[in-house]
Amino acid sequence: MKQAKFSDQDNRLQNWFLFLKTKLQALADCDGLSTGGQLLSFALATIALFSRRPSLLTHAQFYAEDGMFWFSQAYNLGWLHSLLLPQAGYFNTMPRLAAGLALLVPLERAPLVMAIVGLLVQALAVPIVLSPRLRNWAALPTRLLLAAIYVAMPNTREILIVATNTQWHLALAALLLALASSPRTWLGRLFDIAVVLAAAFSGPFCILLAPIALVFWWLRRQRWSLVISLLVSLVACIQIGLLLHNSVRVHTVLGVRLDPLLRMVGGNIVAGALFGSYAFASKLPMILLVAAAFAGMSIFFYCLRFANLQWKLFLIYCVALFAASLSSPLIGGSKPLWDLLVGAVSARYWFFPMLAFVWSAVWCVMYGRDRLFKIAGVSIILCMTFGVVHDWKYRALTDDHFVESVQRMRDAKPGDHVVFPIVPEGWTMELVKKSSE
Repeated sequence: MKQAKFSDQDNRLQNWFLFLKTKLQALADCDGLSTGGQLLSFALATIALFSRRPSLLTHAQFYAEDGMFWFSQAYNLGWLHSLLLPQAGYFNTMPRLAAGLALLVPLERAPLVMAIVGLLVQALAVPIVLSPRLRNWAALPTRLLLAAIYVAMPNTREILIVATNTQWHLALAALLLALASSPRTWLGRLFDIAVVLAAAFSGPFCILLAPIALVFWWLRRQRWSLVISLLVSLVACIQIGLLLHNSVRVHTVLGVRLDPLLRMVGGNIVAGALFGSYAFASKLPMILLVAAAFAGMSIFFYCLRFANLQWKLFLIYCVALFAASLSSPLIGGSKPLWDLLVGAVSARYWFFPMLAFVWSAVWCVMYGRDRLFKIAGVSIILCMTFGVVHDWKYRALTDDHFVESVQRMRDAKPGDHVVFPIVPEGWTMELVKKSSE
């Protein structure tokens, strides 16, 4: 009787594994999700991102540049005028568009509108990754894992659901579209143009994307890729002109040295991607940071050596963006800039190199030729689960008493300047009361 019972259990287990294998094979045979599936993935990504820091929407308040620049300039100067104002030496169209939308609602709801825009833009890369247009990147099961990693990435507190930092997520979406197969419909072409232009006009990323898009067109000779390349190149020239003639960045000592570079790569990027937002770069012994940096770069260069064209260009873009960030970081302090970056846990500058590192590990697991790198990739993904759990939910921002500030604005006389304290501490937003209110 016991033997028969065990036999039945074995049969059920074998049937379950066979069913799972069949489903995975069917998934692997798909080029990508249908339109309905992409919309569902977008909704699920939005829900997952919201769950990581729900207070940004349930207790919405302006954060840094969202209030100090984007909304205040849209309110005081007019939305259309503010669109033409460069900040930090380049155009920032997407957060200014979010501020323009926020003007359509009562002041107390304005931060919520900007947070919703930040949330939706951040989720945008997920349906693109899972689209049939990225079938040449990897099989659908692999891309499902890439999308999940993007949503759950540890050490990303600074760029989570914030309109100011939508430029980083738009930069990824534009890169994916630039390296995708051509859209088959006019709606798809309009979507590409809208996303690519929004990304290009929302930061200097297009300057690095332009040669990547041009190389992809040259090697693949897709006519649509040439259109994207020309669009990105045109806007890149505009952003370069602004950077050359209107840059307001503070020129200070970079402090270029091997020591802080290894600490950033080993601590903030590799260890941060695996274990979450800890001050690894500042506190771990140098020998461990060097080992982490070496392991991360080994995975990266192995993928760069053997992966297909899309992966190679993606990795090159990530490295170029990281190098550009280190050459002119926008960070304040009295120390050399690289020393300040070492202590910048969860900084926006780590996003693309972390993504390149972890996505390279996924590639090693799925497509690596060497068993050692396959094992290393599996180990990296398993270690990353610790960081995902630790960093899944970030604590709420400090309460800046925005409701009280709104009431002061209502009580003010036309022409009065009302100063709103906003997060982080020390930041403010100044609005001039209008007579029509």
